[in-house]
Amino acid sequence: MNDKKRLGDLLIEAGFLNHDDLHKALRLQVAGSRRLGYLLIKMGFISEDQLQSVLSQQLGLPIVDINSEFERDVKKLLPKYLCRKYSAMPLALGDNNTLKTAMVDPSDAEAVADIERYTGKVVQPVLAAKSDIINNIRNHIPWSFKDIVNTQASAKVSGALAVIALILGLVVSVQFYNDKKQELYGNVTRTPQAISYENLELIVGFTTNGKINLLGRGAYSPGYYSITFDKTQDIQNFIRSNRNDFSERQLAWLNWAITNPEHN
Repeated sequence: MNDKKRLGDLLIEAGFLNHDDLHKALRLQVAGSRRLGYLLIKMGFISEDQLQSVLSQQLGLPIVDINSEFERDVKKLLPKYLCRKYSAMPLALGDNNTLKTAMVDPSDAEAVADIERYTGKVVQPVLAAKSDIINNIRNHIPWSFKDIVNTQASAKVSGALAVIALILGLVVSVQFYNDKKQELYGNVTRTPQAISYENLELIVGFTTNGKINLLGRGAYSPGYYSITFDKTQDIQNFIRSNRNDFSERQLAWLNWAITNPEHN
């Protein structure tokens, strides 16, 4: 009979569990490597206190209070990510290279072996409530560089970096769009009396009384313009007759500014 079955039998003998619920959990456990006790808790069949009570009986271990057992000189022996992975927490150094370690399930051979491999210590497991362990990991175990570079954390960091990269990409795209728009259309100034467009050494202004002003110089003109027109057709005729004074970019921009529906 395996250890997991004996735990189920003890829970039944204690009156915490019935055979049907145990079989339901065992059928689910076959599909993975989940520990039976916490599978039963997740399924709502037993409480954490009930599991701890039976584990204490099964393993002959006391249930400790972490606050009274924890010694601060061990707080850096095990990184936060491993403490959380195995619901375990170092408590105190002992004789003969031992490390008293609070665990929710001291029968978890994988957790014990991994902690021993990491610390180089011999794990002396004791029982503690999972909620007690989680709270004290948060309060007493400091963050370290290893918490950032471990596989689980790296996946989260990679996800966060991907989100940041996406946001930066959007910001750059918006800035690029705005820069191109600035390059193509220049600046637009609005006042209660007029709206003016400025780009490529030219300014075209439209006043509320219907006047149109052209200021600046053409790329190939000998001097500067300061001309007022009474209507759109007049400025279009002027540009057409003096088109050789302007560059192709200036002509395209002037056509856009004059025909922009915003001022019409």
